[in-house]
Amino acid sequence: MTVTTTDPVVLPAISNPTSARVLVALVSLRWLAGITDNLVTTGLSEASAVAILAMLGLMLLNRMRLSRDAILLLAGLLAWIVTGTLSALSANMPRPFEAVALLTLLLFYALFANAALTYLRQLSALVPLRRFLSAFVVVGAVLALAQVLSGNGFVDPGKPGVIRAYGSDVHPVSFAIQIVAALLALEILRVKIGARFGMGHLALLTLGSVALYLTFARTAWVMAFLVLAFLVWRRGSGMQKLALAALALPLGILGLTVSDRFADLASLPFFWQNFSFSDTVFDYRFVDNSMSWRIVNWSYGLHQAMEQPLLGFGPGQSAHASHFSLEMHNLLLEGFFEGGMLGLGALLVTLAGLVRIHRRLPKATPEDAYASTLAGGFGLALLFAVLVSTSLVDQLMTVIMYLLLLATAGTPTLMQRESQPLSWLPRPESP
Repeated sequence: MTVTTTDPVVLPAISNPTSARVLVALVSLRWLAGITDNLVTTGLSEASAVAILAMLGLMLLNRMRLSRDAILLLAGLLAWIVTGTLSALSANMPRPFEAVALLTLLLFYALFANAALTYLRQLSALVPLRRFLSAFVVVGAVLALAQVLSGNGFVDPGKPGVIRAYGSDVHPVSFAIQIVAALLALEILRVKIGARFGMGHLALLTLGSVALYLTFARTAWVMAFLVLAFLVWRRGSGMQKLALAALALPLGILGLTVSDRFADLASLPFFWQNFSFSDTVFDYRFVDNSMSWRIVNWSYGLHQAMEQPLLGFGPGQSAHASHFSLEMHNLLLEGFFEGGMLGLGALLVTLAGLVRIHRRLPKATPEDAYASTLAGGFGLALLFAVLVSTSLVDQLMTVIMYLLLLATAGTPTLMQRESQPLSWLPRPESP
């Protein structure tokens, strides 16, 4: 099959169905290992990640293919690894193993991003990807329901009466972000293969939404709203945009005043009146919610990071070296704290590489443009999350789901019809 397109920035994927199926199988292995570790602690998650890393390395050595779309991302991750190594060698780290683990994760992300954007951006990869994502949503929803109904879910120390689902991950927030990514990827797959919005698709969206709700992860809830708002703003009609603008403020106020998950944020104005980033001493009686804790932690972390501004305190050390004994919950601050100015520079190059991938997604057809908008909305929502909620660097499965979403959105839509079933997908010819 000859692939042609009028979009000048679309680069066809390597036509290798076997590599695509192997890559999806490796992702499934890591996902199942994580579920097993949640039920019975076995250490399979780490072992499977190392095995997958080795397989990704072999795939690269076998064909020596580099994704041109991912070049800047790969350069940023490589620079991050180099600066992280320099930081590790220069710092007196309380947890050296954490540094090795983080640097290994960065290598994993580089190899997986290259493989995903090389082998998964082809029609033959869409069906196995859809099967995996469907299973991820269904199994995640079942696990979430079981955890809440049995009372074995995640319990915050400050809210012992709230049982939160963590699904197939170890924390509600990371699982909730993965669910949002999976649901968006499934919608992108639907339009890429030309399938109708049927009952099966609606059932998957419903199950995923139930699982998302049961996590009580307001970060992911806000992310889902941001994706929807971005979609309406970019592709909606004038009336839809006006409705979104008119409803945004009332809905925000309603969420802050009515929902128990947002009610604690009502004390933030009083907190700000008694807080200053220039102070190194603070009255903790004014801190009564997770957002206040984050702000105080950012202030302390920034003051401490300025003590070693060039190379920082070492990769993976923020939770152990900080005065608060907490992760920074902000990707940029964590990059500066752990790697100094050099590490922050490498991180910014990495983020620029992700922006470049988003900008190069195909937009030649209405389906491609719709998929690119969904992916762009998730990218912006994820940027919000890593700036105010979580650094994301050590959340392997969440990063994998994000890269799968990018690979799916990067597959050009060619010669598709709504009436054609999934089995219609042709097999690309071998090169």
